[in-house]
Amino acid sequence: MTAEHIFADNLSEVVWLRVKRLTSHQLCEKVILRRSPAMPEGALTEKAAGMAWAVRSAVGYWETKSGGLNARVLSRYYALLQVSIAEQIAAGDETSTLPSIQRHTEQGHGLFTIAADTDGFPANYLIGCMKSGHFAAYSKTRKLPVDGFAFDRRLRKMSNDTERAHLVSLADLLRRVPELQSVAQEYFGTHPLSFQVGKQHDSELEHQLDQIGTSTIGSLYDAKTLTPALNTTSSIAISPVGYKITAEQANALDLPIKDFEDRKNPFTGQVLPTGKLEHPAREHWHQHLTLHKSGYCGSSVVVPFWGTDDVFTLHFVILYAFSIVTRYLPSLWHEIEDGKLDHLRSLLEHYLVIVDNVLPKIALERMTGDTVYAVQSGSIFGPT
Repeated sequence: MTAEHIFADNLSEVVWLRVKRLTSHQLCEKVILRRSPAMPEGALTEKAAGMAWAVRSAVGYWETKSGGLNARVLSRYYALLQVSIAEQIAAGDETSTLPSIQRHTEQGHGLFTIAADTDGFPANYLIGCMKSGHFAAYSKTRKLPVDGFAFDRRLRKMSNDTERAHLVSLADLLRRVPELQSVAQEYFGTHPLSFQVGKQHDSELEHQLDQIGTSTIGSLYDAKTLTPALNTTSSIAISPVGYKITAEQANALDLPIKDFEDRKNPFTGQVLPTGKLEHPAREHWHQHLTLHKSGYCGSSVVVPFWGTDDVFTLHFVILYAFSIVTRYLPSLWHEIEDGKLDHLRSLLEHYLVIVDNVLPKIALERMTGDTVYAVQSGSIFGPT
């Protein structure tokens, strides 16, 4: 994986320019060859044509500005669907072409929804994945570990706790969106399922050492053998923004950070859930967490669902669920747009702003396989 650095006054505009360049067959060929240098010429031509078409289709959906909230939900879902197809073509072998992917999409989206008998929407609106259809094929390309949660066929009714454990509610998916963590308490009455995190220093000396890297790289020794330690443990704290969470609650979640305790920050006096993260002594702690950061949130971890904490997949499933509501549940959609659930209309408006401003960069990374660093001109990280 390589890195692409983008510098601009208008980062959103330049990210879109980088996405739209992939509507070119020739440039898609370059992307595919970079990811698979041994790709045969015939397969390369077919794959590049299919990838360019999928990107063009995604851009067309994404640029749909007219229509109401329901149209925006549908267009964004189908935009991500096309991005996932383009990614499959770019990342897959020579057999991953548009016709071969269509054989999976013809079997359906690979996701389904079912309503539970308890709670209210969206907590009672459950989503499952299947072993067939587009989502299964996409997950295989991405090597996402969803097989253990997938169903052979769509559930019409839950019959046991095991089935329920393999489903995830729309409310819990929304609670996982890092950019929504500051408003989760307001909308759902509970803490989010994504958390801004940072290293906790127990003293001024430790803070100063970490600033120059000596406390985490190359200077930690095993006390018994006096040889460089192979592993070390960093204290990582959750920094709540607009919500409250205790160490006990954090320990109940499937986070890679373990053994949380409520500890007072020596500099601010704030009590924060602080846990332990074991990692190689010669590497920084953040290299061993999947962190998501955008212009709308700080570096955050996401509680996994279906064995993954992949943010693109999270948004894909959320938009699928809302697309079902807009298409097939008119009474429920009426309650969201103009009824007792109108607070969710506000949430959905907020969420779609995040989709439009955060997902293009993620989509670019997924299709090219590159890490993209978008930096505002004139900032401390901008060019000199």
